[in-house]
Amino acid sequence: MSDILRTKGLLAGLYLLYFAAMGCGGKSSTTPVCKLSAIRIFPASATIDHTAPPAGNTQHFDAFASASTPVLGCFEALGSLQTATWSVSDTTNVSISNVHDATYGTATCKGATTGAATVTAIVPVGDGTNVTNTASLTCN
Repeated sequence: MSDILRTKGLLAGLYLLYFAAMGCGGKSSTTPVCKLSAIRIFPASATIDHTAPPAGNTQHFDAFASASTPVLGCFEALGSLQTATWSVSDTTNVSISNVHDATYGTATCKGATTGAATVTAIVPVGDGTNVTNTASLTCN
């Protein structure tokens, strides 16, 4: 009796592994193409006081995967994307860190902006293309 249970357990385990592989990019004619198609930036906009002492003159931004059309068998990363390259439109009054430490994605207001500065995150997809999104930052 234990040989039958062991065989059934082994078969169930093999089926589980097979279906897990099919949902995670295994070889199949119906394997989904799991590719990052969009990102979102949080916060989408912020206003900070450039005269405030550090860290009051800073704003941290995060880039997240954002599936515009979810694909069955693919999953969306829940954490902040650490492959984003950050930039700002007003480099005179705002800087943003690309150093992979606690300052990564943190913008610092060095002066007042005329209107909102654009904060851009560019994330490589892995096939030679990138996805991009923007947020806005006003430094009063």
